[in-house]
Amino acid sequence: MKARILGTAALTLVSALGASSAMAQSSASAGEVIQLEEIVVSAQRRLQNLQDVPIAVSSLGAADLENKQIRDTIDLIREIPNLVGNNNVGLGSSNTYYIRGIGNTESIATQDVPVGTYVDDIYISRQNANNFGLFDVERIEVMRGPQGTLFGRNTTGGAINVIMKKPSTQAGGYLEAGAGRFGSIDVRASLDAPLSDKVLTKITAYRTHSDGYVTQLSTGNKLNGTDAYGVRGAVRLLPTDALTIDLSGDYVDQEASNLINRVDPATGKRVSTLGIVQGSLSNYFTGSKANNKPGNETKNWSLAANIGWEADGLTVNSITGYRDTTQRYYIDSNPAAPNPITTGVSPILNYGRHKQFSQEFKLNGLTMDDRLNYTAGLYYLHEDNKTDLGTGVGTATGFTVSGDRTIRNDLDSYAAYAQGDYKLTDALTATVGLRLSREVKDLDVQTNAGARGPVLDTDLIEASGIPTKLKNSFITPRFALSYQINPDIMVYASATRGEKSGGWNGRALSNNLFFDFKPEKVWSEEIGMRADLLNRTLRLNATAFYSEAEDVQISAAYTTAQGQRIFTTTNPAGLRNYGGELEALWMPIRGLTINGSIGVQHARYIDISEDVEIQIANCQAALASGNATGVAANCNRGFVDAKGRIARPVRAPDFSGILSATYEIDTDAGAFRPTVGFDYNNGYAIGNAGNTDSTDGSWTGHQMLWNASLAFEPSAYPDLTLSVGCKNCTGQNYKVSFLSASSIFLNQPMTWDVRARYRF
Repeated sequence: MKARILGTAALTLVSALGASSAMAQSSASAGEVIQLEEIVVSAQRRLQNLQDVPIAVSSLGAADLENKQIRDTIDLIREIPNLVGNNNVGLGSSNTYYIRGIGNTESIATQDVPVGTYVDDIYISRQNANNFGLFDVERIEVMRGPQGTLFGRNTTGGAINVIMKKPSTQAGGYLEAGAGRFGSIDVRASLDAPLSDKVLTKITAYRTHSDGYVTQLSTGNKLNGTDAYGVRGAVRLLPTDALTIDLSGDYVDQEASNLINRVDPATGKRVSTLGIVQGSLSNYFTGSKANNKPGNETKNWSLAANIGWEADGLTVNSITGYRDTTQRYYIDSNPAAPNPITTGVSPILNYGRHKQFSQEFKLNGLTMDDRLNYTAGLYYLHEDNKTDLGTGVGTATGFTVSGDRTIRNDLDSYAAYAQGDYKLTDALTATVGLRLSREVKDLDVQTNAGARGPVLDTDLIEASGIPTKLKNSFITPRFALSYQINPDIMVYASATRGEKSGGWNGRALSNNLFFDFKPEKVWSEEIGMRADLLNRTLRLNATAFYSEAEDVQISAAYTTAQGQRIFTTTNPAGLRNYGGELEALWMPIRGLTINGSIGVQHARYIDISEDVEIQIANCQAALASGNATGVAANCNRGFVDAKGRIARPVRAPDFSGILSATYEIDTDAGAFRPTVGFDYNNGYAIGNAGNTDSTDGSWTGHQMLWNASLAFEPSAYPDLTLSVGCKNCTGQNYKVSFLSASSIFLNQPMTWDVRARYRF
């Protein structure tokens, strides 16, 4: 089956290649002189032309980010094929990403992310603060498929790498201010101030605020607003021609919530029937979290150092990173209309402190008469997580604490890696890579002193047969062959392994339910083409993939040693997915750039566990006999749908398409730059049970969002840019997350703003 799928894809690529080559000859004869610029990426941990890289990678430069209004990392979902994402439930600072059907929606620190986020090659361990404001970014690269060899932490889905601008040798900067819908205000500024030709400095800051687009009916308060500020300083030291030292530090304070809301049918505005108010739980829980405000706030600061030394075709880097994140939130995902409950129906109170330190030594070199290009390194990551977590159940007559505990979990991750690209001929290159990894995790759980609710304790967890220390050693290789047909066309084939460590069910409410789960593993094979055609006015990049994931970490039925049937995160199945991505960038005439992509995939669960097979049989039997209790216990739960079938994997639409265009028009008054774009998908499951033909809300249906902007640079003031833009311009409302038929989270409504940017 695999051979047939990849063979069909190969024929498709070859056909496209032949047609495109013919078009290129026609264009060349027409004598076109405009050409697309080369895009440089670091997807293989060294700088390369995008068209030479045998990896499925998309890159967005500073101009793309500005024209397409990409101001937070969550905005990337509008631009990358087969990438689906949204804010996590309740948490506007946390993004959940799925690439080619692999991802997760859990932000608790006892689980790892399958799609990693990096800033300047430094891994961000926790998902709870990975949606950050983008300011002074050079480019963003999104790698699709497992990143098991070269990048800091093994990921099974992919990686997002944000590369910041380095201090400039020229003094200058910019100041930008904007205002828009829902009382939004946004101010950003950057200053390059070289102290000498050996000491370059940069400081960047931003401040953003919005009142919120949701009205809390019980209080009249505005919800789901933002209030954030951040500052980043960078220094580049150039003591010698061979030595470069990059130092940076930043601090970001961000209030950003995603509390559940709905559309008022009478007014069309967003409203919330949540009743939660600050202080309503102070008599029930311990610690400072008991007085958290409704919503979510994160504070994080980080330090980074990249020391690079070059000599005789050899580059050595020492990359050091430290990040400290504090998070507080008070959320409730179950509205209680028409009588709001001030404590919340199923509230969660959280105070978390998350620290990480990473050290990497990386070596890049060129040898054997420049035929072997190699990368090798050593990597270490330590995490120290502390989560003070309170949960309970509220009713109109009282409140019950279901848990008030502190969870501590640590990680030590060690890795050694190497990859070599060897030119077998001038056109044919073979790539072999290997990563050796070892990870050790520890868990400690204690009920808080004076807390109500069940007693949770590490010794009692161990007594129930659950290990509180996990060790995992694994090997993740990569193999690839690339062939340069001519200077403008390259084809490749690759196979890559990725693995994500296991963890624990950190939200358990009894000692015998803190189950550990196994690592998630994936093999992914690709064939691809990278082509610059029509005299390099058309860039056409195509990738076909086939992947099989083993022991996917998702929620499903599980039978405990005591015979108890529960639903929790475990490893109930594998996941097979195949499909492809086609990305095109075309400049048909001077000033007009058209960008488009198509993503197709066919994701299905395989290798179903015995526990889930039993659940399916029980569900179907209950449906046949009309046993309502059996239906409720086994159907529409885990990833078994309401009819007793295995559900579709979540956030894996069969088809998605993205199209945008930017046209720069020069006039006597100045330059106008309109940009318009839309993204479309044909729907996907947002609940594990994924009922495509039911009305419970766990299927999104078709989605199409439009975005547009217009920038103007007046001739009289060439350093000034004025712009106006909108996101979700037609105000479409779509479901993005699902907990139950009454707990469905929607996308953000239409927003607009006007901006002025002055460069100096």
